Amino acid sequence: MHFLDKSITYNAWDNSLEPRIEIESGEKILIEMEDSSDGQVRPSLSLDDFRKINFDLIHALTGPVSIAGAKVGDTLKIEILEYAHKGWAWQSINPQKCFLPDDYDDFYLHHWALNEENTQSMPGITIALHPFCGILGVQRAQKGSFRTRPPGNFGGNMDVKHLTAGSKLYLPVLVDGGKLCAGDAHAAQGDGEVSINGLEAPMDVTLRVSIEKNFSVEEPYLVTAPNLCPPAYIGSEYHAFVSSGPDLKINAQGAVRRAIDYLMQRLDLSSEQAFLTCSAVLDLKLSQVVNAPNFTVTGYLPEAIFD
Repeated sequence: MHFLDKSITYNAWDNSLEPRIEIESGEKILIEMEDSSDGQVRPSLSLDDFRKINFDLIHALTGPVSIAGAKVGDTLKIEILEYAHKGWAWQSINPQKCFLPDDYDDFYLHHWALNEENTQSMPGITIALHPFCGILGVQRAQKGSFRTRPPGNFGGNMDVKHLTAGSKLYLPVLVDGGKLCAGDAHAAQGDGEVSINGLEAPMDVTLRVSIEKNFSVEEPYLVTAPNLCPPAYIGSEYHAFVSSGPDLKINAQGAVRRAIDYLMQRLDLSSEQAFLTCSAVLDLKLSQVVNAPNFTVTGYLPEAIFD
């Protein structure tokens, strides 16, 4: 098995970068990943110091990994074999980039201590861990340097929480070798990542990367692990906050606000704590998009998180 450390990271997509390592199709590689701040956030960091970090360094990518023989037009199969976190994570509210910018006017920072399978760093709540790469992608076809925030056909910052161990991700090869990169690991995240962060954590990921011979893709395609929610939540009731109207974004914001209110009333959390909990565990789903002029978004909160 190959190994790629995090001594060199990149904060942009750039297909001119030389591969740090080349592996053969079908081989395994363990990739070290910094947290999304590129090592600027530590468990003891204060809010004042957090405001001063260089946000241009978000996100940190480890790579590129070249796959020998991969040509433009091929497809890569990326089997996600294992994650290993480092025992801690952080989460924030960014008032300019969060999903509720009208509700929060200052940064907020929260530190999580991670157990092997869960975290209990929010009062009254136990959140099951389901680690995954927020960013997993190949270099883009376009020349130049591109910020990492927008995802695309190359993969990238998809924040698909089902990129867990046991899943298989298929990506189109857009430059020779593929030049695969990984980063932005999350220990847990709800569908939506509404505060701007999941549980941001330094982490190792073990992958097996192969050139797929049987079919091709033009955009990311994922075969997930069997369970779409962490095993700790299977059999749990869910609190579902349903919101309908002509604007999907407004509907989603309404569902999140109702979930925040529920958490504040049930556990006496602050608004900020409740918002972070939603970002960590609330799943936003499209319930219907055919009953025009109104569409429906539902936010699902598992009862199993409550102590």
